[in-house]
Amino acid sequence: MDGQPINKYNDYMKDVMQIPPDAFEGGSDNDTAPDLTASEAMDLFKDLTQKGRILLEKPSLLMQIAEKIEQVFWLRDAQTDQILYVNPAFEVVWGRPAAAIYIHPQILIESVHPEDRVEVMAARPRRDRKPFNQIFRILRPDGSMRWIDARTFFLCDEQDMPFLIFSMAQDITGQKEGELTLRKALNRTREQFNLSHKMSLARKPVTVLNTLMSARELRSAQRADLLFFNNPKTGPAGGWEVTPSWSSIQNTVAWPGENNLYDEPGFLDLMHPTRVMVVTTPRSPRLTRAVKNLLTEAQVQTLVIFPLTATGDWLGCLLVFFGKEHHFHHVELSHLKILVDQATITLYNLHLLEAEEETRHEAERANEIKTEFLAMISHELRTPLTSIYGFTSTLLAEDVKWEPGEQRDFILTIQRESDRLQELIDHLLDLSRLEAGMLPIQPDTRSLQEVISDALPQLQTLTARHDLLIDISNDLPFVYVDATRVAQVLVNLVRNSATHAPQQTEISVSARLSGKFVQVNVTDHGPGIPLSEQKRVFEAFRRGKAVESASNNGAGLGLAICKRLLEAHGGRIWIKRKSPPGTTVCFTLPVSESTGLPDA
Repeated sequence: MDGQPINKYNDYMKDVMQIPPDAFEGGSDNDTAPDLTASEAMDLFKDLTQKGRILLEKPSLLMQIAEKIEQVFWLRDAQTDQILYVNPAFEVVWGRPAAAIYIHPQILIESVHPEDRVEVMAARPRRDRKPFNQIFRILRPDGSMRWIDARTFFLCDEQDMPFLIFSMAQDITGQKEGELTLRKALNRTREQFNLSHKMSLARKPVTVLNTLMSARELRSAQRADLLFFNNPKTGPAGGWEVTPSWSSIQNTVAWPGENNLYDEPGFLDLMHPTRVMVVTTPRSPRLTRAVKNLLTEAQVQTLVIFPLTATGDWLGCLLVFFGKEHHFHHVELSHLKILVDQATITLYNLHLLEAEEETRHEAERANEIKTEFLAMISHELRTPLTSIYGFTSTLLAEDVKWEPGEQRDFILTIQRESDRLQELIDHLLDLSRLEAGMLPIQPDTRSLQEVISDALPQLQTLTARHDLLIDISNDLPFVYVDATRVAQVLVNLVRNSATHAPQQTEISVSARLSGKFVQVNVTDHGPGIPLSEQKRVFEAFRRGKAVESASNNGAGLGLAICKRLLEAHGGRIWIKRKSPPGTTVCFTLPVSESTGLPDA
């Protein structure tokens, strides 16, 4: 080999020391190093080996290395398995004093995570004496977990017999956490793509909600509701509609107070147009006593409220209820917010398609509606006129002589039918003036008790065959209303209840404070109004299908007038979600800003 030049370091180290080729990638800054002959390279190697032996013969130098490196290593007796040495890095990684391992060597096994312990205990140095690697988890005394990458091999004596077991371990927790974070991010991205694609193909809001609730972070939820505002410009203050709803298969908890939750002003205050709100029921200071009681009744521990926004409008909220206390990482909330935004876009498009279809349907039925309107108005006008004409003709007949009592009954019938005719004409005039913005509304600061007292004679007459209950607290604040118009609303609502509720049943009028409004409720025990018709009955000339066959059901103007009168006051009217029988119509009146509570 003499005389055959090879590279000074690279080729010799590769062939003789069997160092991997990639160890020399990048090379030395001096790429023009002189070549050596094989004998010169061998002399150089012997010189380096001799210096290494001198280093090994100085324990103080090795001790400095052992105490300063970040890796943990320990030596065990190959025969007794006794720990002979562990370097100080053990205390940093394992979180335990190094002295403890000498007294209790089993700490090394006991600290291994239970799921990895059997595998670690089963591993022993191989008979071929080759090193082996292990990756496992350890639990530290403070409860934290660390990932460990360990390498173990034999050290042999001069007779080439194993007498020591050397183990070196490195904390790779940061690397593992990075891998886990990356894996979760990839899974979330994949889930976002799949669920977004499914939602984009949905044709019904309930399908969108079901798809959204299949997201991994929402699978443990108990129930969920989509709440849409009647007017995106005014948000919750303008009213809302809850549809559709979702419930997990495991959810068997009945919630009779669910409908009451959305009527609580303290609940509406939790909603925000841009922020996701996470509320823990047991200890959240943001919950009012009433809201907390309702959530506790339903065994709800955590409530998450996602805003639904599209085209710059706040359309509503997604409400997700969890039966157990649930904590979200900000990355999880960001992931869910992306899915909710995609669902909102789909729901908004479905709403536009539904509105377009409804508009087209109404346009197609325009002539039919016109004919129905004329027929209905003709019927409503003709019916009282026929009665008036018939009884008047009877009284004027010269060939019949009526008793005074009979004449009085006829006259009362004529008066009643005249009142009915007058009411219809007044409703038509009021509605036309309301739509034109010409009906005078003259609000003043009044107590609700005064308003109801003004209307009480009419209410008592209407409920002569029912039990009328007035439940109005004396500590309600004053309202800023036109008392005559509000009395008209009350009379219309109580008349509807008396018309459809069975005789001898209770009709109640109650009120409570709801934020900056006083909410009035008119409740009866009639057949109720199906959810699908609850918005329709507030339209002019529209009546619920359940009462269309009744003989004295009116022209369908009363609720439409109530709606417009209350909106002219800055309030609103709606039908409370509840299961039939029975109906509760709610409306709000603005609290007067110039005064507080009435005097006791």
